[in-house]
Amino acid sequence: MLLVSQAANGSDPVLVGVTDEGVPLEGVIQFDKPGDAAAESKLVSYAKLGLLASGDVLCLLVFSAIGRFSHGLPVLDAETFKTADPFIAGWLLSAYLLGGFGDDAKGRNGVGNAVVVAAKSWAVGIPLGLAIRALSSGHIPPTPFILVAMGSTGVLLTGWRALVSLLFSTGQSQQDDVYRRGSPFELFEVKKVLQIIGIFFYTCN
Repeated sequence: MLLVSQAANGSDPVLVGVTDEGVPLEGVIQFDKPGDAAAESKLVSYAKLGLLASGDVLCLLVFSAIGRFSHGLPVLDAETFKTADPFIAGWLLSAYLLGGFGDDAKGRNGVGNAVVVAAKSWAVGIPLGLAIRALSSGHIPPTPFILVAMGSTGVLLTGWRALVSLLFSTGQSQQDDVYRRGSPFELFEVKKVLQIIGIFFYTCN
């Protein structure tokens, strides 16, 4: 029995003999394109996660600052962070559990999916933040505050996620366009694949 093996240095396929008939042989050829999740470097993936999380926190700090400003309170104050803390905790926890930092959030599957994931995280995370705030303060927030918190954070968070996913997906589509345009060297890659297929059918016959 012959096994087709591709050399590590990218040279022509090599035929390897296998004498043990009891050895199961399965071949899988995987081509990583720029659009594949596995092809993205860990550094780029971590950078995107950091940008998403930083923007989320900034949106919630903006929400807190606007609320304090509307009540005539100082914005550049530690209380601004204290007000935002429960919402930050609720949002980050829900986004982590509901895929708010996954491929959809990174714009891999379109802006629509990124907005849907953000909306799901918001629908769970902000009420969770309100619950944390209620437990820490010892009383339930008034209804107007709950409505304003839900509405303003929904606009800020989903708007931010839509914008950043659009930027991510635009950059990804540019990489995919480069891959689709290809280069003269891709002709040799196709030739190698055809050689492998030809050798496989030859050994089967």
